[in-house]
Amino acid sequence: MEEIINGNFCKDCAVKSSTVFSLNEKELEILCRNSTEILFQKKERIIKQGTFTQNIVFIKKGVIKMHLNGPLNKDEILKIEKGPVFIGVPDVFANKIHTCSVTALEETTACFIEYSGYEYLISNNGEFALELIKTLSRQIVSHYNHCVNKMQKQLIASFAEAIIYFSDYIYEKDEFNLPLTREEFGEYLGTTRETITKIIHDFCSDKIIEVNGRNVNIINKEFLYKIS
Repeated sequence: MEEIINGNFCKDCAVKSSTVFSLNEKELEILCRNSTEILFQKKERIIKQGTFTQNIVFIKKGVIKMHLNGPLNKDEILKIEKGPVFIGVPDVFANKIHTCSVTALEETTACFIEYSGYEYLISNNGEFALELIKTLSRQIVSHYNHCVNKMQKQLIASFAEAIIYFSDYIYEKDEFNLPLTREEFGEYLGTTRETITKIIHDFCSDKIIEVNGRNVNIINKEFLYKIS
């Protein structure tokens, strides 16, 4: 069950988005008054596709997946992210309805910021608004590259790239616990659980990685980069 955490003081928070550093004391108080911090456990839904947008969501820490249920009633994982990061911002300003779901892949702390308070800060602090635009632009460009690579690379290259992404960006180490099931990994790469299982077997046989359950240990990272 998600847990509401009391005593949410934005100005004292050690984990801040780069946008927050452009706020003065008064603006930080406004942000704080309009924020609620919630702790989500693994597999709990943070945002549900199709629901009305009422808050800006800032993932303070944890790993999440953004996923979309398509016309065939099949889930596709759009992106794996870690905090600190804003999620769902374009929907708040453009659609008023969440276009995708967000689920915690491990224990995750999220700050829900009321739209009215956030809109006030954007309208009254140009530096804050500019920093938000820069942050969102970087996320969009990164996602474009991910989509093109996913469509144009061979599957084994996409798999290698995904392992590198978890190693270099999400966990920043060569041994980690994969937060996805093999079925979810298939959704992430646009293939099946059986195909993912076969690729893992082949990579292990070639001494590129070691896999024990969900524990992944990269043995030959240089070769992994070449495959990707």
